[in-house]
Amino acid sequence: MEPDYLTAVSDGTADPGAWGAHDPTVVDAGDGRWLMFSTDTAVAGAPGVGVQIRQSRDLVEWSWLGHAFTGVPSEAADWSGATGIWAPEVVRRGHEYRMYYSASSFGSRTSAISFATAPSAAGPWEHRAVVVRTQHERDVVNAIDAAVVVDAEGADWLLYGSFFGGLRILPLRPDGLPAEPGDLGTPVVRRAASIHGAVEGGHALWDAESATYALFCSFDSLFDTYSVRVARAGAITGPYVDHAGRALVDDGEPPAENGLMIVAGYEAPDGRLWQAPGHSSHLVTESGRFLVHHVRDGAEPTRHTAHLRRLLWTQTGWPLASPLPYAGPAVDDTPDLAGDWLVYRLEPGPDLIRRPSRQTLAAGQLDALALHGRGRVTVDGSDLDAVLFVESHGVAFAGIDERSVVVWGIRA
Repeated sequence: MEPDYLTAVSDGTADPGAWGAHDPTVVDAGDGRWLMFSTDTAVAGAPGVGVQIRQSRDLVEWSWLGHAFTGVPSEAADWSGATGIWAPEVVRRGHEYRMYYSASSFGSRTSAISFATAPSAAGPWEHRAVVVRTQHERDVVNAIDAAVVVDAEGADWLLYGSFFGGLRILPLRPDGLPAEPGDLGTPVVRRAASIHGAVEGGHALWDAESATYALFCSFDSLFDTYSVRVARAGAITGPYVDHAGRALVDDGEPPAENGLMIVAGYEAPDGRLWQAPGHSSHLVTESGRFLVHHVRDGAEPTRHTAHLRRLLWTQTGWPLASPLPYAGPAVDDTPDLAGDWLVYRLEPGPDLIRRPSRQTLAAGQLDALALHGRGRVTVDGSDLDAVLFVESHGVAFAGIDERSVVVWGIRA
């Protein structure tokens, strides 16, 4: 299954691991493995075409598996002129795996979202149909970046879109095809024309406890200023509003900083810079829910890799991502919280990297987290609606302050 140019990977000498993954999504292969699918990008010195696949048994260590296709399937290529495949989404339905993948060229709305199926996550994959197509001169929306959303009744919807016309959602039939052929869907996110409607990488997740859909998306430039935002709605078609009550369908000028920023570029405790995190998806497992996204090496921004972060919901029903990328299950679930912490404020703005301040927090400030794992806590004079993350390699919290700014804490 390995392409010829990756012979070094085949003999185990130069496996890229998760490096090179862009726009990642992860699915349970049903055989003890997890498979990560991602956009066609350069790996081991060459691009390759056909949707990258990596495998893991623990969601931490990833190894190269190959490509889903040997190129861009002809129907998608003929419509879009694409030379590579973008942003695959893979889900399992019964005994069938389904992939929605995008064919486009940078800066064009002449694009196609196609549908493929396979008997196993590793393939063989067979192209079935183009399910959404758009034309640059005709349509304001762009048919890329597909994600499958499961509603409260268990039915599938297709969320898609990007720069230009924002994000839209439309219902799917049980066989995975659109309920109405040619339907371009209902707008759920739209941003100002002066920034080219800078939003992409949308996906949404139903939370039964809060009875809301959380819609995640990425704002701004994938090269440097990317960040992951979230808003909620009681209905799958919206309207989605953020923690401050601001609507995500907002194309007014000047551009608004709508959406609760839950992941942004930051300096890790070890000094490493992680820049432009974004184009996320989600993974639901028996042990919890995860945010899956790519991120750039801040010291060498052309290099990118994938991170998984645990997702937890606050008492008021807002999803927050762990400040620490997932590194395996935690051993100690009763950590001592008193002591020194690295505290970050994820303020929207031009900064590419958020750097922490070092603060000493007393046990009493974090009582709710120690007792219940979530609740109201006070940090740096701010009252936070927070959740606690106990990871295999550290302890962290994330909370939302009175100004609708997310605050991270990582135990120093």
